[in-house]
Amino acid sequence: MAPGTRSPSGRCSTGAAGSPPGKIYGVHGAAAWQRQDPRHRAALAAGDADTDVTFGGDATGAHLVLNRDKSELMCRAYDDADGHWVINPMFIGPLPRRPEPYPCATSAHNATGGGGEPVLRDDGSVVPDQKDTVY
Repeated sequence: MAPGTRSPSGRCSTGAAGSPPGKIYGVHGAAAWQRQDPRHRAALAAGDADTDVTFGGDATGAHLVLNRDKSELMCRAYDDADGHWVINPMFIGPLPRRPEPYPCATSAHNATGGGGEPVLRDDGSVVPDQKDTVY
């Protein structure tokens, strides 16, 4: 798979700081697509784009999101499934409040073949639409 694409399990292939998958903790091949045990995952992850969803979600501690109005990332951050998602407005030129909720339940997930799909939690349930409250 090409860097930045998703496997069927939703794991993202992008390595940290442009490194190939598995370069950081020595996990290679198909195993790199599986969620690793906590000692092989970052404690803190930060992101500002939908391409940061998997990296951010894999963190064992805090998941910091800069609000650039990216639907899938913001759906996961506002859903706060594990209670460790932290949202911050952009530091320079923060965006205004999004007037309508993020379309989490219908189209915020970037589908592999293009288009949108519902954002799903790890348990398979659908994330409801989320209001923009940190801007």
